[in-house]
Amino acid sequence: MHKLKGDTLIEVALAIGIFSLVAITVVSVVSASLTGAQSALETTVTREELDGQAEALRFIHDSYVSGTQSKKVTDNVYGKLWTAITARAVPEDSSTAVLDFNPETCSSIYTGTGLLDTSKTGPNPFIINTRQLSSADPNKIIVASKPSDTKGIFYQAATYPRIIYGDIIGSGADGDDLYSQTTSEYLDIKRVEGIFITVVKGESKIVKDGGNTVQSEAAHYDFYIHSCWMPPNTDRASTISTVVRLYDPAVIVY
Repeated sequence: MHKLKGDTLIEVALAIGIFSLVAITVVSVVSASLTGAQSALETTVTREELDGQAEALRFIHDSYVSGTQSKKVTDNVYGKLWTAITARAVPEDSSTAVLDFNPETCSSIYTGTGLLDTSKTGPNPFIINTRQLSSADPNKIIVASKPSDTKGIFYQAATYPRIIYGDIIGSGADGDDLYSQTTSEYLDIKRVEGIFITVVKGESKIVKDGGNTVQSEAAHYDFYIHSCWMPPNTDRASTISTVVRLYDPAVIVY
C-alpha cells in the first residue's frame, strides 16, 4: 500500500497568505478606483455649478448693457438687478477673507446654525437662482441668508456642492439625515450646499458722464465663486474657486 501524502501546515499557511495578499491588493485597487471615480464626478458637478453661476452673472451684466441702449438705467430691469447684486459688494481693502479662502475642513467655515462664518468667507454671501433669470426680479434671483435667520440657507455640503430647488421632502426633511433628502420640482431655491458667491468692488479713476472731473468710483466688480466639500476617504477639504470680473456699465474707465 502507498501512503497518502497531504499538504503540510507550512504549505497551507503559505497558500492562505498568498491568497490574502492578492485579495487585499484587489480590494485596495477597486476601492482606489471607486474613490477616484467618485472624486472625478464630484469635481465635474462642482465645476458645472460654478460655471452656471458665472454665466448667470455675465448674462445679468450683458442684459443690463444691451438694455441701456434704448432705456434709462432706472428703467432697465436688469440694471436694477445688477444694482441689487453690486450693493452686496465689499471694498478691496476688506476682502482678505475672500482672497484667503482655503479651508482645511469645510466645517470650519460654517456655524452650528448652518450660516456661513462671514469672518472666514467674506460678508454678504449669495447665490443666483438661474431658473428665475427670465423674471429679472431681484427678490427671486438673489438668494442670500440674512443675519437674523435662525437656520439660514447656506449649509455644509453633505456630499458635493449643489443647489437644491423646491421643498425638502422624505426622511431627511428635518435636516438630520442630509443624505436621504429629496426635493419636489420647483423654481425656488430651498437649500445651498457648499457653494456661495462674494463680490468685491474695485475702484479706478474714471470720468463720469463725460465730464472733466476725475474721481475714484467702483469701475469693476470681482465676483468670487467659492465651493467646499469633503471628498471620500479623506479628512481634508476639496475646494474649487473662480473669479468673474465685470465692469460697471454706468461708469467709463479713465
